[in-house]
Amino acid sequence: MSQTFEQLRKPLPPYSAKNLYYKLLAAFLRTLGRLSCGIDTGFTYGFDSGIIMNYIYDNKAQGRLGVGRVLDRMFLDQVTCRAFRSIKQIQIDMIDDYLRERGEKPTFIVDLASGKADYIYEILKSSDRKLKVLLCDIAESSLRESRKIADELGSGDKVRFRQGDALDPENLRRIEPRPDLLIEVGLYGIIHDDSLLRTHLLDVGKILRPEAILFNVQTQNPQIELIARALQNQHGERCVWHLRSAEQIIGWAREAGFRDPEIVMDPYNIYAVVMMRGR
Repeated sequence: MSQTFEQLRKPLPPYSAKNLYYKLLAAFLRTLGRLSCGIDTGFTYGFDSGIIMNYIYDNKAQGRLGVGRVLDRMFLDQVTCRAFRSIKQIQIDMIDDYLRERGEKPTFIVDLASGKADYIYEILKSSDRKLKVLLCDIAESSLRESRKIADELGSGDKVRFRQGDALDPENLRRIEPRPDLLIEVGLYGIIHDDSLLRTHLLDVGKILRPEAILFNVQTQNPQIELIARALQNQHGERCVWHLRSAEQIIGWAREAGFRDPEIVMDPYNIYAVVMMRGR
């Protein structure tokens, strides 16, 4: 059974065998491990950052001195990374299904924590439907990388960008028109305060009132303690992810006015991808 968020936040007894193990593992990863480009990226930008997620999506082993590439392939083959890549295709399939359902109607998609949003570009490349997209992220570096992709694909007329905090109600109020589909993938696991996430969903339901919302939930993870004890987040602190059940998030989304959850689990039973309907 995975440890709870509160258990993972507490330090281990300093002289315990488990604490010694994770200290040695962290020391290895921070030194020799950084010959791997993926591990180095994680420690540079945080293992919860959009930048490392993009690296995992690309799944191309890179490193220095030969051994770095071997370590990188071992990193990219970890079950957490494989699960993360698998939900990308699940998300694409669920968005495709939603677009087919809308038929010829124009569709406005908003992603509130987009990162590079390469799955959005997969949709744009494969669809000739009338789509407009607004990509939002708190990190300008992620938006800059995304703009580059849009320019290369010639999608600049379909995609707009805005830097902002997904949790800020004022940021939500600046979004016009109201989205048909709101996407919030990869966001909930790094929001540790339950009340903050619950309030955010209420804000989304009240302010944006999308026709549908797509999100994912990390429900369990056999590597959750390793991540929390040996890796660091964007703020240079321990990378403690908050696992929640899909039912808990769906319950908060229902309070915000969303209904009819469609749930798809990844093949490793780590992530649930959920689409719900609103308005």
